[in-house]
Amino acid sequence: MFSRPAPRSAPASVSNLAREVALPHTPRLLRVQSRLFLSIAAAFLLLALPLALLATTTLRGTIHRTYAERALRESRLIATLPPVRAALEGDAQARAGLNGLMGGYRALLGADYVVVTDRATRRLTHPNPARLGEPMVGGDFQSFLQGRSVTETVQGTLGRSVRAKVPVLAGDGRVLGLASVGFLLPRLGDVFQAVVRVALPWYVGALVLALLLASLLARRVRREMLELEPEQIAGGLLHYRTVLNALEEGVLVVRGGQVHVMNPQARALLGVGGDAADRLPVPLTRLLPAPLLDDPSPESPVPVTVRDRPLLVSVRPAPDGAQVVTLRDLARMRALADELTQAQRYADLLRAQTHEFTNRLHTLAGLLHLGETREALKLIYAQSDRHAAHADAVRALRYVRLAALVLGKYERAAELGLTLTLDPLTALPDHLPPGVLDLIELSVGNLLENAFEALDGQPGGEVHLLIAHDPEGLVVEVRDSGPGVPAPLAATLTQRGVSSKGPGRGVGLALMQARADAVGATLVHDRILDPAGRPWTRFTLEVPL
Repeated sequence: MFSRPAPRSAPASVSNLAREVALPHTPRLLRVQSRLFLSIAAAFLLLALPLALLATTTLRGTIHRTYAERALRESRLIATLPPVRAALEGDAQARAGLNGLMGGYRALLGADYVVVTDRATRRLTHPNPARLGEPMVGGDFQSFLQGRSVTETVQGTLGRSVRAKVPVLAGDGRVLGLASVGFLLPRLGDVFQAVVRVALPWYVGALVLALLLASLLARRVRREMLELEPEQIAGGLLHYRTVLNALEEGVLVVRGGQVHVMNPQARALLGVGGDAADRLPVPLTRLLPAPLLDDPSPESPVPVTVRDRPLLVSVRPAPDGAQVVTLRDLARMRALADELTQAQRYADLLRAQTHEFTNRLHTLAGLLHLGETREALKLIYAQSDRHAAHADAVRALRYVRLAALVLGKYERAAELGLTLTLDPLTALPDHLPPGVLDLIELSVGNLLENAFEALDGQPGGEVHLLIAHDPEGLVVEVRDSGPGVPAPLAATLTQRGVSSKGPGRGVGLALMQARADAVGATLVHDRILDPAGRPWTRFTLEVPL
């Protein structure tokens, strides 16, 4: 399989398709237009020729029956003529003029021969006078003696013919002889050929019309197929199916409110099975909430819940009037966002520690250059004691990642000139349910960072952290001495994009709220006064166990 350039007459969409997909080349096959034309022509001939043969056979039989009935009718007419009856009863004068009389009747009736015989089947009339007196040959010679008329196809002295034999009866009912009118088969063949010659132009015309319609249909089919061959269409379809099935996102193609394309990932995300009730097309409202259709082209993805699974849904219009619906697993995206947030947080902590360590090194270098060895040692011991105190404080957290996070926040607070205090009552149980530790890490990191930003530029700012547990659950509490949450944002603070720090923010608390909802936790904030009367902003996360 290899690609070939699209023909010049092909529409622009074909050249675009050829640039996107390597279409199979089929050099040994006829084009679809030729194949369709030949198939329709062959089908017409296979159907028309037997019908034509059947029609001609039927026509031949009809002509044969018609002439047989005519021969019988005209033979009965001859059998009732008085001169015939008189000749058979022995009238010499009537017998002498009978052959000439029958010759006139033969010409009048258009028959090939008119024969009258006596009871012994000796001819009294015949087109060939030399045959007079000879017995009639061929066929049934008993029925007329019994008074019955017959029609038959026999080989006579003039050739093969269709004829009738009718008894000539006397006044008392005696059989005097027979009358026979016949038509030679060559005459019937001439009649048949004449009829066929009349019908042949119509048959040929029908054949030409069928071939013309086949050609027009083949051209139309090729245009509808974008000037492509069936093998190329099948190859392109398989390529696109492979791409759709390989995507991590679920994809739906919707036309007129009906889903016409659904890749396996979309079926898995929507919980759609493979039974007959879920065969395409299906209404989009049966798979996704109806309000989503009110705005078919949202500027940003919309979170929805389908069969207890949170999804992120986006709808985009396609050039052909269809709509492409993309589905993403919101839980997985939140997990990725959490991982990214944690990575950014660790990067900030490392940067803070690096900055603090660099400052200490510079201070130590300056003291050593000045010869102030005692001051240098004093600084080293103080720094060591501070780190040891922080390390002792975070041991109550039990979990290494959470302890490392809080330890890094100590460095971040020191860099900002703030005071971070870990409450002595902080403690965690030995075992936590799945997802709870991640929620605590996310909450501690976001709440402490928000508190640091709220105290930015405020001298002597303080932040207090408490992580404790009781029989009912866990409590994470972060207090800061900052100005608090602005009143207009208090009710919507945990919604995505809502932040007092301006546009582009408002992600951390929204992630916390979503993760808290997933485990049944609650996140609240308020303003409190300490025993000295100073106002504090408090964020509290309560996680049931």
